[in-house]
Amino acid sequence: MTTRPSSTTSLPETFGTLGVSARRLAAGAGPGGGAGGDLHGVVDTPYGTRLLIGDVMGKGDVRGNGAELSRTADVVLRTWRRLACVQRTLEVLAVRLHSLVAHSEEPDRFVTATLVTVAPDGSAEVVCCGHPSPLLIRDGAAVPAAVPAPAPPLGLLDLARGWCGAERISATAWDRMLLHTDGATEARDADGESYPLAERATELSTLPLAPFTAALSADLLHHAGGGLQDDATLLALEPNSAH
Repeated sequence: MTTRPSSTTSLPETFGTLGVSARRLAAGAGPGGGAGGDLHGVVDTPYGTRLLIGDVMGKGDVRGNGAELSRTADVVLRTWRRLACVQRTLEVLAVRLHSLVAHSEEPDRFVTATLVTVAPDGSAEVVCCGHPSPLLIRDGAAVPAAVPAPAPPLGLLDLARGWCGAERISATAWDRMLLHTDGATEARDADGESYPLAERATELSTLPLAPFTAALSADLLHHAGGGLQDDATLLALEPNSAH
């Protein structure tokens, strides 16, 4: 497969107290190439700035149908934007999205997702539903955020009695945060080695935010030889004072 060049999103550069930068690397070529299940969004709410990143998957073999995955991703993202502004609790927000997916007309779907709320003071809450936890970058080191035992993906939360837990992250634990889909960590080079996302994010962390995501995207493509097998999305954020 060939991979299209990375593209920035239409997100503003700032949301509330945060600077943000997002890039997506789309796998596939030809008509409809790049349409897939990755989704991400940022929205200001009365509860802080909220972010969502996720990946639509299927219980059956549906990953090849990018248009169908994209439709599911759009529905989830639109619903999240609406609920994020009115639902105070991040756990309940995740459960409501789970209900949407579980009771949709496409019951073979589920969505891995990470939901984040960042308060004006820089503290954050994170819920991970079958999705990689964010990387916290501070003092030149990138480490995964410590989160509770990962909940099942949205649409499969009933396997965990229909609930998930949120983890609190202090403002002093991060200078920059990187959300990503598993397309980034599962990209392999010619020798079958996975992309060392945390290591490369550490090495590039001195760059300003937008150049950071641009360089990380280019490095990821170079590692994969220009041939990603799955879409990869990077969503980076930092306090406006750093931005």
